[in-house]
Amino acid sequence: MSFPRGLLAASLLCCAVAVPYSVQAQTAEVTTKDTPVTFTSGTNLVPVPVVVRDAQGHAVGNLNLDDFQLFDNGKAQAIAKFSVEKIAAEASAAQPPNPKPAAPASAAPLVPADATKVDIPDRFIAYLFDDLHLNPADLVRTRDAAKRQLDSQLRPLSRAAIYTTSGHQSQEFTNDRDKLHAALDGITAIQAMANKALMENSCPPVDYYMADRIYNQHDLSAWAIATKDALYCGQGGPAGSDVQPSQISQCEASGASDSLCTAVRNAKQAARAAVDTGNRDADSALGTLQAVVSRMASMPGQRSIVLISPGFLVLDGRQDQENAIVNRAIKANVVIGGLDARGLYSDIQGGDAGDRGNNKTIVEKRPYQSQAILIQSDVVANLAEGTGGTFFHGRSDFDEGMARVAASPEYIYVLAFSPHDLKLDGAFHTLKVTLKNAKGMELQVRKGYYAPKSSTDAAGQSQQQIEEAFFSRNEIHDLPAVLQTQFFRTDNSGDATLSAVAKVDVKKLAFHKEGDRNRNDITVVTGVFDNDGNYVVGAQKIVEMRLLDETLEKRVGSGISVRSSFTVHPGRYVVRLVVRDSEGKLMSAQSSLVEIP
Repeated sequence: MSFPRGLLAASLLCCAVAVPYSVQAQTAEVTTKDTPVTFTSGTNLVPVPVVVRDAQGHAVGNLNLDDFQLFDNGKAQAIAKFSVEKIAAEASAAQPPNPKPAAPASAAPLVPADATKVDIPDRFIAYLFDDLHLNPADLVRTRDAAKRQLDSQLRPLSRAAIYTTSGHQSQEFTNDRDKLHAALDGITAIQAMANKALMENSCPPVDYYMADRIYNQHDLSAWAIATKDALYCGQGGPAGSDVQPSQISQCEASGASDSLCTAVRNAKQAARAAVDTGNRDADSALGTLQAVVSRMASMPGQRSIVLISPGFLVLDGRQDQENAIVNRAIKANVVIGGLDARGLYSDIQGGDAGDRGNNKTIVEKRPYQSQAILIQSDVVANLAEGTGGTFFHGRSDFDEGMARVAASPEYIYVLAFSPHDLKLDGAFHTLKVTLKNAKGMELQVRKGYYAPKSSTDAAGQSQQQIEEAFFSRNEIHDLPAVLQTQFFRTDNSGDATLSAVAKVDVKKLAFHKEGDRNRNDITVVTGVFDNDGNYVVGAQKIVEMRLLDETLEKRVGSGISVRSSFTVHPGRYVVRLVVRDSEGKLMSAQSSLVEIP
């Protein structure tokens, strides 16, 4: 499955900067560079989304900064930024009707960005099925519930996508229910069942949790249990064969080849294979989720991910990867909801199919299996709670679960703070948020964050601000810039050249004096999104200005124009423009609707 964020750099097309002739002649005064749009994230501010609910479970939206207290590793922190995000229950109902298409023409006139109402999809939901861990029965039940929700809840300005953690099935954002149903029908649990069969047929059978205890944590008690199974399944030993942890250590030290020590080595080899398989699937699940979050960041309006999973173990320090996904989702305003596909389940005493045969170890493995079941859903719960989403678990009403998980809370408070004396060591920090007057209300807060391992420079922060503005639909007019668009056809292929021109009033910018020159750099990012809100193509250009006083005062009164051109098929597009200068750190962000017949 491929996602478009990295495609921006590869999609740079014809771009030009227009300035008065006298300025162009002085190449030392104005130079331009085509640069790849490689967005980076990072800031010394830690974002903390908080959902507050009253006794009836309703989201509360009338609190302010003074109502909250925030603690990092138990130490009170000053809240540097505070905002309240209100998510409309049905934003699409308030949208104006579609504007009339432009009349066919070989060349359309330049159109200012504010000349039309931008009527684009405003609600995006990605359904991510964890087919690496779902069993067939749970997959069918949750898949059918997703179909029913799409049939009843998908609105004209809503778009949905289907993804899987294995990457074997996907459907990009669309409002075509037939395509969505077909994608859902194509999801299977083949990989999950193959992994289960591999574990059950292994000698000895070792699940991921016990394998981690044996191979990574050197748990001799767990290793002894697996050795008993190895004696039973591989060498015909009795089910009640006893192995002590001390014997494991002796076999490791001696390297003996008797039946016991051979079983010890076989148990470790089986544990290593199970760890490799579990790590691979956990990496794939987290990696896919991270890619979907990045994909969702390119969507305008309300953005939600519905993660359908029985849960999976995140071991061996992968919690920092999980935390990075939460951070990315918060910054991209993506809410992750989690649905525990196991529904109402119980910790069945007596083992599973992988325990068949050795009645002795069935009992001994129960504490390990019970612990694995307890922590299995932690990753889904953490992702939901950390981004302001809902975690639905312990119930088998998947229709209600889908509805609750897909619906973002009406209000999300976003607190941000700069940690005091933060060490750049990658250590985990626990977070706690309280209300000065709780009044019976409950808070949903992310559990913590990982400290960065290196500082974030100014260039990284600048690029992050551009990214957030580009993949948003908000209008920003701090910097004096105007977007104009036109299109024309040059051949009979049906494709058109779409031209976007950013006009910037140079006189209103701040300049830094260097000798006899006035310095400022302008970054211009232009991109095209289709009617479903999917990113199509984009370009980034940096205009470096080193202007003489005379040029600045007299010869660039009309400003500069930055032109970007793209080849597109007929259709309805939204052109997005973001302009930022380096000195005043001002920004402009705006959109324009283009209909190419």
